[in-house]
Amino acid sequence: MDDERVKRIINRERAARKESERLLESKSSELYEINQNLEKLVLERTNKLSNALKEAELAMKVKDEFLSNMSHEIRTPLNAIIGFVQIMMKSTYNEKSFFKHLSIVNSSSKNLLQIINDILDFSKLQSGKFTISLVNIDLKAKLEHTFSLFSQEAEAKSLYYELFFSDDFPKYLLVDETRIVQILSNFISNAIKFTPVGKVILVNVGYDHKTSKLKIEVQDTGIGIDEEAKAKIFNSFEQEDASVTRKFGGTGLGLAISKQLIELMDGTIIFESTKGSGSTFGFEMSVETGGDVEVIEEKSKEEEHGYKGKVLIAEDNEMSAILMETLMEGFEVEFEIVADGELAVEAVKSNDYAFVFMDNQMPKLSGIEATKCIRTFNTDIPIVALSANALKTEQEEFLSAGMNDTLSKPVNQEDLKLMLDKYLK
Repeated sequence: MDDERVKRIINRERAARKESERLLESKSSELYEINQNLEKLVLERTNKLSNALKEAELAMKVKDEFLSNMSHEIRTPLNAIIGFVQIMMKSTYNEKSFFKHLSIVNSSSKNLLQIINDILDFSKLQSGKFTISLVNIDLKAKLEHTFSLFSQEAEAKSLYYELFFSDDFPKYLLVDETRIVQILSNFISNAIKFTPVGKVILVNVGYDHKTSKLKIEVQDTGIGIDEEAKAKIFNSFEQEDASVTRKFGGTGLGLAISKQLIELMDGTIIFESTKGSGSTFGFEMSVETGGDVEVIEEKSKEEEHGYKGKVLIAEDNEMSAILMETLMEGFEVEFEIVADGELAVEAVKSNDYAFVFMDNQMPKLSGIEATKCIRTFNTDIPIVALSANALKTEQEEFLSAGMNDTLSKPVNQEDLKLMLDKYLK
């Protein structure tokens, strides 16, 4: 083999070795880069999982604190209700204290109902099933009435408590009065709760005719809120801190619900606070003015009832049946009570009733099942659901079953009268 040929072979081998080294170096670089990217992805993923775990743990802690707080809030009024009822049932009970203790029972019951309503409202807002209904009302009169409901609480703490309206405030506005009152009530209640004795609470209501903006503010000179707490007071289940919850009470849902309701009505929440100097809570939203409303003269006491026809009440719970019997005795109307769904169906078959109050959860046949049976032979008789199921989806189920209306428990005389007026006149 000549030298030239040997050189060519050696050169090819060297070139092949260099190419192999180059390829190996390239592959190593690629593998290094892939490894670096994998390590980066693993680190990012680990951080995300770690953050998610921290958020989940924080959410669980908040929920646990909420449930603990909720248990406390529910048990507190129940303690007063049960305790004072037991005292009032004793044969040695001092009659002079009767109305005082009865007032405590009534107030505690309302507090308990408010807690339940807060939970239901929050649930409906979270599920997107909350709707806004605009009505043409005298909002000034409505707000004045709402303001007056808290006068006694404010007076008990010797607060300077005043309501002011702008001079040109319109007579009628198109608003969801229930939600406006709910928001204002929450703001006033908080202001009274967190304002020490002898301080000031002002409620300012105005309307800008140029921009059609309604503005309501509740100002207080109470304890105020520090900067750190401001970021979370509108969060669900939270208050400023645990010590505030223990000292002042509350579910921690009121402000969260109010904020979501304001946003649902395309409004803007107003919030300012300085620790130790007080707070301002309010809102501003576009609201159209309404037209004149026909004034209906109140009927005299003698004309107030005048109900025609007999009412059937289907109620299996003995205590609820006694309550309905007591409430109905306050009206000049004939009624009969049956204890289950089957008896309700048979009673409607055998008698000529003007309308029916129908409880839902009953033995043999539920209220919905009984209503469906009645509708097979009587499509005209009005049937009103009498139920503790207050969710909108449950109420819609009653209506789709053939009921005409719903009356949620706990029942009061005012709401009962509205139903009697509606179906017996």
